[in-house]
Parts: sequence; C-alpha cells; structure tokens
Amino acid sequence: MAIPAGAAVDWSPLDSLPNVITVEWSGSDRGVVAAAAARGVRYLYWSEADGEVDLSGTAVTHVRLGGAGLRRILLPASIQRLQLNDPPLPELRVEAPDDGRGLQLQLFWRTANREQIRIPAGLSRITSLWLWPDREVTLSVLAGLADLQSLTITFENAPGTLTDLPDLRLLPALRSLQFNSAYDWDPDALPDLPALQEIVLHGVRRSTTAAVKNRLKGSGVKVTTRATKTDTWLAAHMFNPFRDWIEDSKAFGTAACKAYTKARTAVDATSAGSERSRALESALRGLVADLNVIDARYGLIDTINREHAAEVYLALARHADIDTTMAARWLDEDREW
Repeated sequence: MAIPAGAAVDWSPLDSLPNVITVEWSGSDRGVVAAAAARGVRYLYWSEADGEVDLSGTAVTHVRLGGAGLRRILLPASIQRLQLNDPPLPELRVEAPDDGRGLQLQLFWRTANREQIRIPAGLSRITSLWLWPDREVTLSVLAGLADLQSLTITFENAPGTLTDLPDLRLLPALRSLQFNSAYDWDPDALPDLPALQEIVLHGVRRSTTAAVKNRLKGSGVKVTTRATKTDTWLAAHMFNPFRDWIEDSKAFGTAACKAYTKARTAVDATSAGSERSRALESALRGLVADLNVIDARYGLIDTINREHAAEVYLALARHADIDTTMAARWLDEDREW
C-alpha cells in the first residue's frame, strides 16, 4: 500500500489478511514492529532501518534488515535467520537469546571492504554464517565462533581474495565450507579441520580445485566443484562481469566478454567535451546491440542472464556518470532479449 512520507500509518488493512506472514517495509519504524507483533508475522523484510530495532516482542523467524545507521538489534526467541544488507556501524550490537545459538546469520555486505567485515557483537554462538563482501575478506574475523558449523563466503566482485586461511582452525565445529567466486587464495594454506565433512567450491580456479581434491583425498571429506575456470580464462576475463556466462557456452561467454570489453574501453576512452554525452550513449547502446546479436546467435540470454545483462549495463552507465533513468530508457528501446 502507498503511504505518504511522514504520514501516520494505518495498519488495519492488514486485518483483512488473517493469514499474512510476511511484511516488507522501508524507512523508520512508524508502527511496523507493533503491527508485526500483533499479527504474528513470521518474515520481516525491512530496508533503510536506523538506530535501534527492537523485535523482541514479535514472533518473527526470518528477518532481513538494511540500514547503515543500525546500532542495536533485539531479536525474539523465535528467530531462526537474520540477514543484514548494509555494512554496519562499528558499534552495532545484536541481542539474541543465548548469544545467537542456533541462528543462521547472513551478512550480505556487497560493498564492504576488508576493514568493514566484522561479526556484530552479541552473536558469538551462531551455527551458520554466510558472508557476501565486495572482493576481499580475512578469516581472522571469525575468531571466537566456536559453535559455527556451516560457513559460506560469496564475493560480489573479483578477485575474491581470502586471507588468513589458517585461522579456520579456530572453528572447531565447522562441518561445511563453501567458497563462491573466490579466485585468489592459496589451497595449501587450508588447515586441517577435524569436523569438516563437506567443502563446496563454486566459481574458483580449476587449479585450486585440483589441489584441494588432492589434499583431501582419502580424508572422507566430500569435495564438490562447480563452474571452475582455467587460469588462462581468468587471466583474460577475471574482471569481466560476463565471465561466468562461459558455463552456458564457451562461445557465448567469450562473445559476451568481448562485447563488454569493447563497450568499457569505449567509455573509458571518452574525453571531456561537447561530444562526450553522445559518445557515451553510443557505447552503451553499442553494448545492447552486440548483446542482441549474441542472443540471436546463441539464444542463451534467458531470464537470469537477461537480468544480469541489465545490471551490467546499468553499472556501466553509472561508471560513465550517465543518468540511470535515461540509460534505462535506452536499454528498453534497444534490447531484443
């Protein structure tokens, strides 16, 4: 429902939905916590939250919170999963029953640099952690998570650097380990983990997966690998946002990478002056035209790839300092996928 900014919120329309279990909200509280508590909401997705968020009187099980100004979060006994979507203030504290014992914590901080990654105070007993940083993380931040059984790390951008791998030995209960889009780490630095049962490597170097398999051969640890890349491919395309399209087809992925490189080169070569805007428009529309040709040939820009291609295009527009509304209009006018 549309709610004018600053206006009082009438939550009574939710009463016509007796089975409502999910609420999505953005901005300051304005009664959303009380409304969720009164109606037994289980899933609360809240962006642009700020200051203190007290959910201790609710029955929520899954909470997704965004807000760079969050300082304190209070969780109820019913909580099962907490996802935080913005790099936090250093003083952020989460108060959960038994210091988060049994909690699944997801830190989707896709813009966070190495120094911003930290486990919020108050969550020393979590059992599952999914970290999603920008391009680098040090595993020393996991010290003290003695109950952690499952760890997943996904990188938003290349190179996906993992440092302080030996510090994984500080996680004595770790049973499952997964690295996604992690291209920069030393498999020889992986310590012996007595409780480890499974390691999943998705989007890593093929040479790294071979080393890990050789290292763990005969150990009883299940090693699963997907979407591995050769060193040669990564040398040419590691920082290309279409690098993973090779999983659909090598020719398709290669063509998409070339199209992006062509457009990015054109954008970066554009100089200041009266013709700059026209040249940037040409580069962006050129990327869409090239993707049209690629899709006509290979037919592989499906729903997922379509969304990814649009994200890449708009990211390039932002890099070029082009108004994204205007860029989106060009995209809609030109694309055939």
